Amino acid sequence: MKGIEGWFSEDEGRWYARFARALRGGIFVEVGSWKGRSTSFIGRICNENGTRLVCVDHWNGSRDVLANRYLTALAAEDVEATFRANMMALGISVEVIVEPSTIAAARFEPHSIDRVFLDGSHDGASVAEDLVAWSERLRPDGILAGHDYSFRHPELCAAVDAFASERGLVVRRGPRDIYWLERSG
Repeated sequence: MKGIEGWFSEDEGRWYARFARALRGGIFVEVGSWKGRSTSFIGRICNENGTRLVCVDHWNGSRDVLANRYLTALAAEDVEATFRANMMALGISVEVIVEPSTIAAARFEPHSIDRVFLDGSHDGASVAEDLVAWSERLRPDGILAGHDYSFRHPELCAAVDAFASERGLVVRRGPRDIYWLERSG
């Protein structure tokens, strides 16, 4: 959405909106919401579809190549407050969990979540931990997807590829840096 600072492109946002629109009811978790740009593409859709939208972010930055950029932004503004203000301005109702993503995952029962979208820290270890933690919470027909699968984030790509290979999954690509995992065959 125009006006909300972030890294999500318009075409990625349109894909993300279709991803959310396909779900009626259930639980959709977005890991890594920052100021709410990506959330702005799906918030109203989830609200209209009766889908419980949960955004997970600790708003403490990350351990990846963007760590210094995040720390600078966090020193200049209360990014969590900006996220909440953006959601309020858009009329989006969202449940917010302010804690590290793997701790937040433990709040959910196994096989209880329909959609997970990962866009938290992009370092290999964090991505691998998120993939394991959140995949265990997905329903059997749930979908795990994420952002920044690109040459700019080789550790993220390696973690996603290794996770998919170990579990017999295929990495599918959406527009630009979107990915999702499917069962092979």
